[in-house]
Amino acid sequence: MLPYGFVFVIAVTIGFAATLVVRAVARRAGVVDRADGFRKTQKDAIPLLGGVAVFVAFWGSMLACRGVSWRSGLAIFLGNGDTWFMLGGAAAVLLLGLIDDVWGLRARWKLLGTFLVSLAMYAWGYRIGAIGNPFGEAIELGWLALPVTVFWFMGCMHALNLIDGLDGLATGVTIFAAATVFLAGMMFGNAGASFLAAALAGSCLGFLLLNFHPASIYLGDCGSLLLGFLLACIGLRGAQKSQMVVALLIPVIAFGLPIMDTSLAVLRRWLKSVPFVYSDRQHIHHKLLEMGLSHRGALLVMYAGCVVLAAFALLMTAEKSLGGAGVLLVLGVATFMTVRVFGRHELMLLKDRFTGHFEGRRRLTRCRAAGYVASASMRQAETVDGVWQLFATAAQRMELERAEMALLARDGSGRQAQQFYLWADDGNGRGLHDDDILWSGVFPLHIDGARLGNLRVTKATNGHSLGPEIAETLELLSKALAINVARVQNATHYAQPLYQSTLF
Repeated sequence: MLPYGFVFVIAVTIGFAATLVVRAVARRAGVVDRADGFRKTQKDAIPLLGGVAVFVAFWGSMLACRGVSWRSGLAIFLGNGDTWFMLGGAAAVLLLGLIDDVWGLRARWKLLGTFLVSLAMYAWGYRIGAIGNPFGEAIELGWLALPVTVFWFMGCMHALNLIDGLDGLATGVTIFAAATVFLAGMMFGNAGASFLAAALAGSCLGFLLLNFHPASIYLGDCGSLLLGFLLACIGLRGAQKSQMVVALLIPVIAFGLPIMDTSLAVLRRWLKSVPFVYSDRQHIHHKLLEMGLSHRGALLVMYAGCVVLAAFALLMTAEKSLGGAGVLLVLGVATFMTVRVFGRHELMLLKDRFTGHFEGRRRLTRCRAAGYVASASMRQAETVDGVWQLFATAAQRMELERAEMALLARDGSGRQAQQFYLWADDGNGRGLHDDDILWSGVFPLHIDGARLGNLRVTKATNGHSLGPEIAETLELLSKALAINVARVQNATHYAQPLYQSTLF
């Protein structure tokens, strides 16, 4: 345990000292996070760039231990090119986050940057070639290894970025996840993964001393992206070097809290048709605050969740086959219950989306059927009133609220006049209210370029989207109205139409 304890202490020491320096530099340079009254509610401007301190501590502890030779395997690991390439990737991620913290970076470019880093790590050899299976042999991924690996890296990086909403939350989650990987590595005999995990945990703890509520410095994007990247790398290190087929599940389970929070956020924003990069106050820690917990109380609950997930991950390490399947079953039930509590909003949105989809299909079918039946039946009408009555029947099935047809005609003296036909749906007994949100449209009635009048319709939407079938069906009905009104007018003598139709 000597090398692991040594690198942990060195990382904590460097991390705390580097955080003091970075905090002063960020404050002097004006790189701070200010309250916005929505997601950021701190009283004072808080310096950013905490990720620089974590990076310095992690890399510094590695350099300090490079000459250590307690174990020959560890000494070889520290000189391994894979380790230093990982640090190079970490530097690239840190730089990407720094640009965003200092100057601001559009979400698309940040996503592109993390995507390119993920591709580079895959090309170097950090890849997921198989998925652990507690029931038997590992499942080889083949060509799917590339998209799965890229998704793993980008998912880890952006999950930490999204969950970084409470003082000390992202840092604490990383410490628990790194501790889990450390213990799993010790059980697997994986010295390299355990060493990296100890260095990361120490670096985060040194920073957490000044990042715990009330924080005097924040990670910033450079820090949250960096921690996600390092966890992704260390998790793959632990999985690749182990002979246990469930090894990759260990970092996944240990990292379960940000994964769950990110999954709910993606689902929520997709169901709301909101761009993924937009922030909201629906994350798990926000819901804990809404339940009445204090900032520290919510943070401790999140930490407790990390401890529980760490216990599940370590049980997966210790158990084999059926026992591991049992652990997964219990974890699945616990996850389901957690989602029921904290994902109630997302579940309701999902239910509304599915019920709305089927209801929308039903309305679409009914609406179009009403339009085609009415337009075909109008050919048999002998008066304008009869044509209008058929339209009114279709309008009711389309759930319109009101329709008005104004026809241009000439009276007996030859002067231009208008004939009005009005229909309003009172069949549901509700009628229109002052607070209803209404959609209205005007459809000109014309034939061969000659104007016969207008059709005006009104429909209550009350926040619901208006399907394209409404406009399409009304377009069809307005054409049918124009043709059949012109036909009927030409067949009568009580009013002279403005247009003489040649219809047969």
